[in-house]
Amino acid sequence: MSSKVENSDYAIYNRKEIIFILEDLAKHRIAITLNSSDGVSFLTSVLEVNADEDYVYLDISPDERINQKVIQSKSVIFSTQGGVRVRWHAANLELVALADGDALSMEIPEAVERIQRREYFRLNTPQGGKGLICKMPFENGFYEASLVDMSVGGIGLSIKGTPPPFISQGAVLTGCSIDFPGIGPVPLTLRVFGLWASVKTKSGEQTHHVGLAFEKLSGSASNVVQRYMIQLEIERINFT
Repeated sequence: MSSKVENSDYAIYNRKEIIFILEDLAKHRIAITLNSSDGVSFLTSVLEVNADEDYVYLDISPDERINQKVIQSKSVIFSTQGGVRVRWHAANLELVALADGDALSMEIPEAVERIQRREYFRLNTPQGGKGLICKMPFENGFYEASLVDMSVGGIGLSIKGTPPPFISQGAVLTGCSIDFPGIGPVPLTLRVFGLWASVKTKSGEQTHHVGLAFEKLSGSASNVVQRYMIQLEIERINFT
């Protein structure tokens, strides 16, 4: 099996995260393009993931000749399309007989790429002690605000009362940072794209929701954001 990935900035090597991603593909029967080194290509999907026995089952092609070429191929690339692109490499696929028909079998990959395409896909972030804080340069120090959601395209902040004047529509904020657990402060440049007033608190104070987009996010910072979002998804699944 090959763990090669073409874009290391989006590479995931954590086995638990990889299994979660593959199981999610199976759960929603996401269409996956299979491309072999011999030029064979067809649509498949993940049927089952077994972490204990280290295998993944996938749909076969209705053409037996194509299936034979796939299992004889030196390498195969699997890739989803659409909003979230998941891609991985594999080798030594086998054809196995299941109770409801034949399937392709492969080992759980050692690495996958997960690239979020839709910037509006957001996850709510933890609040309280586990919450994330965004620090933004202000006067002689920093202005801090709590994150309420996150996507690979940006973040949402909750601000009590009236936002400071530097947080205005279209403003580009340099020198910002978010302190990620286990990673530390990640430097960011943010652009304000939305300001919305929300309901008043019990004390009568109004809160505002601020939407900020990442500007020229570095590969390493993007990788941190994606890994954090995957961890949020894992925790959400484990909690439900």
